[in-house]
Amino acid sequence: MLRRSLGRVFGFAWRVLDGIRRGVHLVLMLLVLVALVAIIAQRPGALPDKFALVLNPQGVLVEQYAGDALERAMDAARGLESNQVLLSELVEMIDAAAEDGRVTAIHLDLDGFEGGSLDKLERVAAALGRARAAGKPVIASGASIGQAQLYLGAHADELYLDPAGDLFFTGFGFYRNYFRSALDKLSIDWHVFAAGEAKSFGDPYVRDSMSEAARANLQPIADGLWGAWRAAVAEARGLEPALLDDYIDRFLPRLRAADGDMARAALDAGLVDGVRTLAELEQQLAETGARDKDGDFAGVWAEEYQAAREVAAAARPGDGEGAAVGLIVARGSILPGYQPPGSIGDASLRELLRQAAEDDDIRAVVLRVDSGGGSALASEAILREMQMVRDAGKPVIVSMGGVAASGGYMISLASDEIWAHPTTVTGSIGVVAMFPNFGRLLDRVGIGVDGVGTHEASDALRLDQPMSDEVKVVIETLVEGVYDRFKGMVAEHRELEPEAVQRWAEGRVWLGTVAQEAGLVDRLGSLDDAVASAAERAGLGDDYRVETIEAEVSFTERLMAELLSRGARAGLIRLPGSWLGTVPSEMRGVLGEIRELGELSDPRNLYYHCFCGTY
Repeated sequence: MLRRSLGRVFGFAWRVLDGIRRGVHLVLMLLVLVALVAIIAQRPGALPDKFALVLNPQGVLVEQYAGDALERAMDAARGLESNQVLLSELVEMIDAAAEDGRVTAIHLDLDGFEGGSLDKLERVAAALGRARAAGKPVIASGASIGQAQLYLGAHADELYLDPAGDLFFTGFGFYRNYFRSALDKLSIDWHVFAAGEAKSFGDPYVRDSMSEAARANLQPIADGLWGAWRAAVAEARGLEPALLDDYIDRFLPRLRAADGDMARAALDAGLVDGVRTLAELEQQLAETGARDKDGDFAGVWAEEYQAAREVAAAARPGDGEGAAVGLIVARGSILPGYQPPGSIGDASLRELLRQAAEDDDIRAVVLRVDSGGGSALASEAILREMQMVRDAGKPVIVSMGGVAASGGYMISLASDEIWAHPTTVTGSIGVVAMFPNFGRLLDRVGIGVDGVGTHEASDALRLDQPMSDEVKVVIETLVEGVYDRFKGMVAEHRELEPEAVQRWAEGRVWLGTVAQEAGLVDRLGSLDDAVASAAERAGLGDDYRVETIEAEVSFTERLMAELLSRGARAGLIRLPGSWLGTVPSEMRGVLGEIRELGELSDPRNLYYHCFCGTY
């Protein structure tokens, strides 16, 4: 009887709890459904009749986002900054504003902008110039203005600094950490085999400082980049170029003369037009006609403006039809297999190239290369695939971005034309192989290795015992053979004599201007120039469109990315954060180098890679 009574009690309690569980689940499902409906139903609000477009690019200028759309949406939902500004989107937005009668002015807020290579900065500056020519005042401002921010700010009508702000820049340089002494203390041997006296990618693991060959090669690159930056900023601001050198070299006397006020020091040097608070800037922008119905300042942020543009574009049918130049962006390290955007996988890029070759609407292909190289095997696989597109009868043009060196230069060879920007860092014709070895470390802590094998070479490449002299000679011979192969490919595709290739090889890098004189590239110009050349070679005249060829994203991934992105923007979705969100921007470069080292995965440990993308 007691047992039956207890059973009834527990049974009743379980039914109550189960009912509560079902009710909670139902409520949660309803809440999720309501949230999804709210997210999906979001539409950009109507824009004011007159407004100032507020551009506040956050991060580094890139021509292709790193990671897929879902990954970026997840990061946004976790509160992580993307640290990426899509160059084409920014330029298109500025050009759209130039033609938009509702836009009275553009406010370029430089806080949070982290720069980009000179070719990318130049494209944004040119777009700002087109907006100014269309009668749209461009007002730039910042609380902390550095080198890249000053480049863009100089191309505005007016540049203002916060009264408590600062303006400082340091020029260009190539700096790395060197680990030889640290590795020695850890009893780790890092074997580096390089072909080319200036091939310095592996130097940090066998040296404590930069080699003289690398120093002699990189100093002119840094000087050339500085000369280009200085000339552009001086011309835009109407200054003598020497003033910019003097500002760096005599910064302390200038700061003392301004009583420690960095904003005043910048104003005294003529680098800014004045100091303004945000309220004062908004008042100035309002005077261009950017006022709401109450007479207050009317500003529209870039995200709102872009969302409205996307809605308008979706309502215009037929934009994706007709003859086109296909644009493929190859950005990042070259790696084997399938890789996400922001890295170049030989299999990933092969699919895009074949897609372009098989699409009848694509009459020519432009490969935009922004890479310091990577896997030797993957680089050569891409080179062969490029040649197959040419064999299909379609012109292939390469447009080099900030860096197209080593493997990035190799994949450019199989093309009808190579275009470089004057400040593109290219070349680096050389090879490096790296093999870390932990034998001494394991021996030091008392761990041994022993076993049997069928041949003397069975344990030749183990990481847990010292590398023999014979194996070292084998690798050195292999590296020299691959180096000769690389030079032979350059000679064949560029129609150069071997002696001429040798003169520009040895792992040395060159600016685009020098590379053109050497015959390593054909012409100097922008991405737009390369696209126009491709259209001309395909006989398209002026009536053509540019179609960006990207990896297809599944419907499910698109839907999830859209829901997460909208939910994060609306504050309806917030996933657990990550410690990466607290990492200072200065540390991201170090973490990036560590990540890149971990990605090196050539089956033979042979790399066409260049230390030339950090400056």
